Amino acid sequence: MNCNPMLQFTQQLVEFLTKPETLEVSGGDAAAPLPFKKCGELIRYHNEDLAKQGDLSLAAISRYWEKYVKDQGLKLRHDADQLLPGEKERLELIEQSGKWRFPLVEITVLHKERYSLRFERRPLIAHVLNSVLTLGEDYGRPAKNTHLLTLCLQLQANAGATDGCQDLRHYRLQQLYKILLRLVGYSSWRLVEPNDQQKDTLCVNVELEKCCKRLQPRGHVCLVSGPVLEPVKKTATGLTVDEYLELRCTHMRLMAMHRSGIRPAGMSSLDTLMRRLGAAAVIVDLFEVRHASAVTVVRNGLGICKGAAYILYNSARLETLLRTFANQVKAGVYEKLPPLEEIDLSVLEDDIDWQLIYGYLFTFPELMASLMDQLAQGHCGIHLLLRYIENLAGVFSRFYRLKKVLVQKRDQLMPTLYARIYLIMAVRQVLNKALAVLGIEPVDYV
Repeated sequence: MNCNPMLQFTQQLVEFLTKPETLEVSGGDAAAPLPFKKCGELIRYHNEDLAKQGDLSLAAISRYWEKYVKDQGLKLRHDADQLLPGEKERLELIEQSGKWRFPLVEITVLHKERYSLRFERRPLIAHVLNSVLTLGEDYGRPAKNTHLLTLCLQLQANAGATDGCQDLRHYRLQQLYKILLRLVGYSSWRLVEPNDQQKDTLCVNVELEKCCKRLQPRGHVCLVSGPVLEPVKKTATGLTVDEYLELRCTHMRLMAMHRSGIRPAGMSSLDTLMRRLGAAAVIVDLFEVRHASAVTVVRNGLGICKGAAYILYNSARLETLLRTFANQVKAGVYEKLPPLEEIDLSVLEDDIDWQLIYGYLFTFPELMASLMDQLAQGHCGIHLLLRYIENLAGVFSRFYRLKKVLVQKRDQLMPTLYARIYLIMAVRQVLNKALAVLGIEPVDYV
């Protein structure tokens, strides 16, 4: 099974829109195909405002595609100013997509420079839920083999202390290194030890400052962890890890008291819960911006994004719903969850369900694969993963408000309940995996 279905669909789409350039020798034989390259903004997948924008959109002007197709050894299928000149060509694409894993049902002109495309929802819903729940921890992980390019990750030698007295900048450096190690499993790289480096191994040194003035061998990359500053004076903070953790734990406690919804049942103590929330807040604070950029500590309880409390509050909602369902099954209120193949997935075709499934669960493998695309240039998109997590939590929060999951046991309501339980299980799986990459532990109760 292709663990990156978005990439597979993109390639099928490009193959339909183009044809190989012919050589002017040997009777015009087709040129050998080049390795597929991503299309950037030419094909744009959406996860917000899907009703207006469609599920994805294409650049409609043919000249916008010229450089891309030329670099790929291709040419556009239609010699016209527009990529899909008329209704006939758009219907032809819809008909062809019926042979693909994810068929299209509609292509419209979004505006003069883009087409809007919409998927048939049910096949994609079935694929995503089955993939997430069957593959589990491996959802989004590409198959590894000995032919992959090799990567050697090294942490700056003088990375500072490792206990609670460590300063925050060195702590951010070490956490960046640990996150990168976890991200390798979702990338096209194979990790090797320093002694096992090959001629084409990319050696990435995670450090506080770019070592551009030093003479470095080819294939060496400096990946910088930026400074941690105070919010007003913008000077380096003097807070240690323990001090900042205590500050953020206090913020979490005050927020929980304000919400008046603390229910730490099943956990050893309220302090344990607050410490876990505080530790998550520290990670969110340090990586909500690009890793090489300066980040400011949070003194007043409010960061740039909604933060760890918002993310983990929705994570706890997932856990509570699933735990309550399991308890109701045990008590005989509900029947045991039927197999997924027996579930009526048509009840998950509403816009909010579709946004969760298509906008976030479906795109997770592509997101994870893309985070290290610019590693050779010294960049990693950890802040994009954090943004994804927060947005996923936001969409689930809207789903939670709009959809009642644990309904009364009535025959006509059970198909909807079971379908939504499967959706919640899939959201939890993906959210927890994304949190684990950042080193954030989910909570059961908030």
